[in-house]
Amino acid sequence: MVSVEGVFSSIRTSECSNGALVDWKSYTKRYAAAGRPLGAMLLQAGFMRFLVSCSSLHICSAEQLRKTDIFEILTSGEGFFQQEHHEASTALLEVLTDIASKSMRLLEDGSDYLQLGSAWQQQLAFAVKAYTLHVFLNCMVADEEIADVDILMSWLEDAMADPVQMADDTLAYVVLRSGAVIAKFSPVIASNLARSLPRFVVQGGIKGETVIVAARSLTFILRMLSQDAVITGLYSLGNVLSARSGTDRPIGGAELPNGTANSSKTTGHYSQHSPGSAVSLDLSGEEETAAVYGNIVRAIVSMATICQDDKITALAQSMLLQKLGRVSLAVDLYIITETAKLATAGEPIEFRSLLKLYARLGHDAVCRDNITLLESVRNARLSIARALEHDSPLYPIYLVHLLETIVSKGDVHESDNTHQADVDLAAREIVELIPPLATLASVRTDKAEISDDENVGRLHHEAWFNVVVHGINPTSSYGQQCSSQLRTLAMHSRSLIAEERADQFESEIELNTVLRRGMNAPHIADQKKRLILLLPRCESDIRGLSYPKVVFLSAAYLVETLRAGAGDCSHILTYFLDPTINGSAIENCMTAIAEEVMMVYLRTLLDGPQQDNSAPLIAEQLAAMFTGCCHRVLRVQQIAASCADKIISQMPSSLCQKSSLFALLELLSIMWTSCLEAELDEYELKANYTSVRGKVSVELSDDYDLRRSTLNNLYKRAKNWVTNVINIAPLDVKGLLQTYLSEYDDEGAYGHVSLGRSFALEMGSIIPSSDQRLGAIDRHVELNINTASDFIAQYTTRQEYRYADALPEHDREWANFLHLKRDDNHLPNGAKPEVDDDQAILAHLEHRTLDGKFVSIGELRDMLRRAAALLCKTNNDQCTIVQHLVDIPFSMFTKQSIKLGISLWLGVINENPRMEPRILAVIAENWEKTVRNRVGVFSRKLQHLDPFYVKEEFAPSEKDVLMNKQQAAHNLIAPHLRMLQFLSSHFNASRLNSPQSQRIFHKLVEVTLEGLKQSSGHPLARDFHFQVIWFGLNVLRHCTGLDQAARWRLKDNILSAALFWFSYPPRWSFGGNRLQIKAEVQLLADVERSLRAVSSLFAKTIGNLQSLAVKQDLLLLLLEDEQTRLVVWLYPLDHEKRHVFSLSHNGKVPSDAVLLSVLKTAWTEHPGLAIQLTTRFASVKLASDVRSLLLRFPERALEEPDALQILIGASLPTDVSFQLKYLLYWAAVNPITAVTYFLPEYRNDPLIIQYAMRALESHTVDVTFFYVPQIVQTLRYDALGYVQRYIIETAKFSQLFAHQIIWNMTANAYKDEDSSIEDSLKPTLDIVRDRMIASFSGPEKGFYEREFSFFNEITDISGKLRPFIKRSKPEKIQKFEEELRKIKVEVGIYLPSNPDGTVIGIDRKSGKPLQSHAKAPYMATFRIKKNRREKEGTDDMLQKTDQNAESGQNGAVTQEGTYEVWQSAMFKVGDDCRQDVLALQMIAAFRGIFNNVGLDVYVYPYRVTATGPGCGVIDVLPNSISRDMLGREAVNGLYDYFVSKYGAENSIRFQEARNNFVKSMAAYSVISYLLQLKDRHNGNIMVDDAGHILHVDFGFCFDIAPGGVRFERAPFKLTSEMVAVMGGSTTSQSYKWFEELCIKAFLASRQHTEKLCHIVILMLGSSLPCFKPETIAHLRQRFVLEKSEREAADFMRDLIKKSYSSYSTKGYDQFQLLTNGIPY
Repeated sequence: MVSVEGVFSSIRTSECSNGALVDWKSYTKRYAAAGRPLGAMLLQAGFMRFLVSCSSLHICSAEQLRKTDIFEILTSGEGFFQQEHHEASTALLEVLTDIASKSMRLLEDGSDYLQLGSAWQQQLAFAVKAYTLHVFLNCMVADEEIADVDILMSWLEDAMADPVQMADDTLAYVVLRSGAVIAKFSPVIASNLARSLPRFVVQGGIKGETVIVAARSLTFILRMLSQDAVITGLYSLGNVLSARSGTDRPIGGAELPNGTANSSKTTGHYSQHSPGSAVSLDLSGEEETAAVYGNIVRAIVSMATICQDDKITALAQSMLLQKLGRVSLAVDLYIITETAKLATAGEPIEFRSLLKLYARLGHDAVCRDNITLLESVRNARLSIARALEHDSPLYPIYLVHLLETIVSKGDVHESDNTHQADVDLAAREIVELIPPLATLASVRTDKAEISDDENVGRLHHEAWFNVVVHGINPTSSYGQQCSSQLRTLAMHSRSLIAEERADQFESEIELNTVLRRGMNAPHIADQKKRLILLLPRCESDIRGLSYPKVVFLSAAYLVETLRAGAGDCSHILTYFLDPTINGSAIENCMTAIAEEVMMVYLRTLLDGPQQDNSAPLIAEQLAAMFTGCCHRVLRVQQIAASCADKIISQMPSSLCQKSSLFALLELLSIMWTSCLEAELDEYELKANYTSVRGKVSVELSDDYDLRRSTLNNLYKRAKNWVTNVINIAPLDVKGLLQTYLSEYDDEGAYGHVSLGRSFALEMGSIIPSSDQRLGAIDRHVELNINTASDFIAQYTTRQEYRYADALPEHDREWANFLHLKRDDNHLPNGAKPEVDDDQAILAHLEHRTLDGKFVSIGELRDMLRRAAALLCKTNNDQCTIVQHLVDIPFSMFTKQSIKLGISLWLGVINENPRMEPRILAVIAENWEKTVRNRVGVFSRKLQHLDPFYVKEEFAPSEKDVLMNKQQAAHNLIAPHLRMLQFLSSHFNASRLNSPQSQRIFHKLVEVTLEGLKQSSGHPLARDFHFQVIWFGLNVLRHCTGLDQAARWRLKDNILSAALFWFSYPPRWSFGGNRLQIKAEVQLLADVERSLRAVSSLFAKTIGNLQSLAVKQDLLLLLLEDEQTRLVVWLYPLDHEKRHVFSLSHNGKVPSDAVLLSVLKTAWTEHPGLAIQLTTRFASVKLASDVRSLLLRFPERALEEPDALQILIGASLPTDVSFQLKYLLYWAAVNPITAVTYFLPEYRNDPLIIQYAMRALESHTVDVTFFYVPQIVQTLRYDALGYVQRYIIETAKFSQLFAHQIIWNMTANAYKDEDSSIEDSLKPTLDIVRDRMIASFSGPEKGFYEREFSFFNEITDISGKLRPFIKRSKPEKIQKFEEELRKIKVEVGIYLPSNPDGTVIGIDRKSGKPLQSHAKAPYMATFRIKKNRREKEGTDDMLQKTDQNAESGQNGAVTQEGTYEVWQSAMFKVGDDCRQDVLALQMIAAFRGIFNNVGLDVYVYPYRVTATGPGCGVIDVLPNSISRDMLGREAVNGLYDYFVSKYGAENSIRFQEARNNFVKSMAAYSVISYLLQLKDRHNGNIMVDDAGHILHVDFGFCFDIAPGGVRFERAPFKLTSEMVAVMGGSTTSQSYKWFEELCIKAFLASRQHTEKLCHIVILMLGSSLPCFKPETIAHLRQRFVLEKSEREAADFMRDLIKKSYSSYSTKGYDQFQLLTNGIPY
């Protein structure tokens, strides 16, 4: 090394001109200048650094060393290891220790020489020394016996004692960190270092980073000693910070001009010894003292930060803040700056106190013009802002503090005497707060805005208002100081009006106190002058505006222009959300501001410096404007369209980006879909639409006229925009359009039908104006010449390389299978490996589908495409591959798989016609399998039961249930429907090809027609049913190869299958899909047309082939009736469209002669067909003749339960005798009809009673449970004991049924509420109850006793409260709580009104007395645990249906688990609840009827259970308030309530609530009319949180009214305030929906008149006051069964008109106001 150093020295000092030496000399100078002189010391440093790495590997792994510093590992105590070293490693450690020792001796020997050397020579020597110490430390840690810790400690102490050495950062770091490591091995050394390190910190000449390292080491050592040692260490350092005088001074009070601290020229001497501290300070000079104090402050902060202990942090902060103003300004500045680092590590309390201190210091600095202090506070604030993460709990605290501080500045009074100096002072303070606020706002977060909190948003708005009030803008001197920060803040600010409160735009402006600041004449004039300068064309409007509006507009201008200058112009649209500003001066100004914003935005982009990746950002803004063009507010659409026009005209390339063009195309699809929703899901409001692909979301109005106009406008604009851009960049735009078309989504209701795709194809076909060659072609008037062929050719080419043939390996199973297959060397003779592989793969795929394993549609597509490609090219007969190609889609049999299969089959047939016969044969084979195996539309799961055959629910209507049922049915039907479309199309295309194909189609039709005779008649299957008939008629007409007998059989089967549909009760549709109904009506017309086309075929008898004319006439008659019914359902209000689809139908009911002429044929064809004729046509003669047939041939109608209503009727006829024996085999009627057969009118006929028992027992307890009140009443007539036996036997299977029976029997034992007048039924009830209780087994008896004991305790509270009736409310509540606390909640108990849930707790403080003079009814709240209900009627249908084939949700849908709710219940005493029970039972029955047709109306039949004479439990409707209470809360009307609760009428929440209101109003209006619900004052009408209207308290119904006087003469209650909510006029969309829903609810109910009457008839013997002798007759009359469906619809519409124009409704409300104080 000496020789090397000598060589380099000679080079450096050489004067020789030799070229080589000159080069070397330049090299040495270059290295010297870099601080790395070539020489021996550099080599030594490199060598020692290498030894550091070698020695470190003896302590920890290389992986650990890559992640963190070795000192961190050594001091953490984790990760390093001391292992037993073998001889080689021990020897190596000895060598390393020896080298380190020699290196230290060499450095010590040359220390004198180094002191004379240059700075870089000393730095290099200190680096060598640092590496040497590090090597020795590592060896010591690895083996203390090899490296002596005392030697190392002596070296460290020598280094610490030398200020020159410790001034080197590298050496100081190693020395200090090494000391901390050594302290772990020696407590004595640790104690010594704990005393020496504080002294080291307070000595002068130490750099800031070294202080932090020293503090880190000191903290580590002190924490090893004890927690108290850390506190002592902090105090030791803190005590050094003391004033040179005993008096405090104000912070920053001693200062010189320019804000510099006053420095003393004299030498100061300061020494302090605090108790228990060995730290002393002996310095000279103000500057050195300040530096040392700064080091102390920095050390204290570092120690507290390292400890990560809230208490230590609080102590350090408190200690430092106490020193403020006690030493010097320089120290104060250190404290202010350093405590900012503590702020983010402390608790919120300390954080807030520090922020308040900064606020006070900042204010003082501004007032005293102390620039130094002000800069220190600013830096501290910025430091905190930079350190906080968005998810830190301190972030919102700091954010709110800054905003509140800005808002609080300059709260000037409304006086002309306000001094400008005060305004300037406030402005200066605001300017100081903007940089930290901007820094905080720019913290990286997922959201563009700072915070979603409403309060933060309000403060943000007010902060901007205050900025404007104080004249801070880009042109002012204050604004220029923070222009970049203002722009940053604007970029992350919300719009100055919250979107959710946009409807209160003007009122919020006028009432905002910040906007009124400085509202004096000069200031008003000044603000208006500024705004006029900004918006000169709005001068007249501005002069008439109020001061708050002027300030608001100025603030909006400032924020949005700043934001636009930063690259965001879309927020301006938010300011136009309030419809009340339309046409006002403020709207004119906002429009001008929008134009200015666009000018600034465009100017910034066009004139400013070009930035990388600016095009996607511009495209994002354009996409936002496109989204605005679809906004629910028309003015926003107009502004957005204007802005989009400007962007595209100035920067057409912005539409050449994928993001903007795709957004526009997706918005077209969204708007088209949103308009289609009116047809797909009638009466349902879907407001939110999102496209992941286009990255756009829109909220649309419920006004479909507005949606349609929006779509039309957008389409016109889009065509203009895209055409203009195509003219400029045709190839690029068309390429993007092709990309859009290639990425499709098949989740829509109509597959690939979307306006966006159609528009893309249209635009891709236009000839650009820039193409002069094509543009020169002469145009022909009737021809549309375009570039569609070229566009499609390019698209096809892209698809070919996009879907290049490659066998995908989708998962591990495929990979394993293919690997095994490749190892199989046994191939059939002559078989190609490729073909064999394909066959094996397809076989494996089919095996997976048959085993029920999930196969995604993407995987299926890839595999089958490969097979289809092979079939297209082959000349061989690939039977196996053809079989798999057809079998696999059929084995999955979903909508997607069949659609894919059809596409591939047609592709193969068109490319390779030789394959057609084979493919068609395999398709026919698989189709027959689906019919034979009852799959899809032929499945037994596709059931549509009468609502009285299924479980009825006391629960609110659920749209989700209806949608699930509709989707489940659709999933079963859709595959067959798609296949039928394919078969029909292919038959028409190939019927002339070959006789073989005709025979295949003929057989397919025959098999399918037979299958139809086994179908369930689901209303959604009507489409498929008659598609088959239509297809069959086409085959009949065009299959020329059939003989005459075959054609007769085919026509006969077609007619029979078609007539089979009408053997079911008449079906409406299911759900709100208007397109479905339109298609069905059109299909029926097409079937009728095709049927007439073949009417001459076999119209007369030919030999043995009988005439089919009468059968055909019957079908035509029924087709006409079906069309008429569906058109009424489709257009309940529109008279002009009554017969829009019919073939010259006059809508009249056929005459008796016509009906009787086809009756015999109907009976012969199917008895059910003849029976349903009486349902379709109100003809007395027809009903009589059908009954005659039943009397003569009862055995033919055994499968028709509806026949019994015709045969037996409401009482046992005298002409029925031998027919009754067939009742033993007759199909079971519904439970309520079965129970009526126990009535006296049937004279206890044994056969009828046995049939009734069999029918009841055929239904599950869940179904019959609903009819407990009626079953109990039949005990009155149970002379033979059948009902008793049924009750007792059923009670053994269901404890809940038994309990409900007992409570109901107890309630019916007496006629009066006081249990003084026994009912004649009481002895029987007592006997049945005693027998039931006696039959209980041990567990059943225990359950019964627990339940009834619990309920008796609950009801006994009422008796205990009676003495407190007249006492104060607090006393009553105290008594409630006392009694409720006595009740013990046993396992399994439940409330009688909630048998489907168990009580697990009681809210002991929920007791609330209800109004009563003599009784003590009350309300309490219980915690109920319930099982999640299975979807009504969808269990079987939902199994193995394709819920989402793409995501793999093919399995059964389960609804498992439990949930808990709080349920309030009223315990009534002294009120007969049985009438409420009946009314709510009827409402629940109506709910089932509405659900049965998928009608989207809403009712909530809450539970009421009568438990004793005059006693009952009533569930409280959750989240609802009575209209009476709304009136008492000073709400003027329902409309005002809706606006106050849900927002303005154009808001989504209001429209959703209105939609709910309409649906519930329709249902309750029809029910109110049919049940004659009276006493409908505002106390009995509720409104829930979702906007539904609900009816309660049914004390007056059927034939009684309050006071016996019929004040309420209207059919139902429909007031002007209700109409106001529904749009305000009878022509509004919502009101029309209300009318239509009323009519549909009425039409749906008419079919079930008899069953509804049965519920009431069975209760006539209960002596309820609502019954009169003529009750049932009146009830039937209200259904107007003598009218046709069209007439009934008109009748209901007339009732609506009468209700709205009724004066009696308002008169009754006035009566209630006068008599009971109920407002309206």
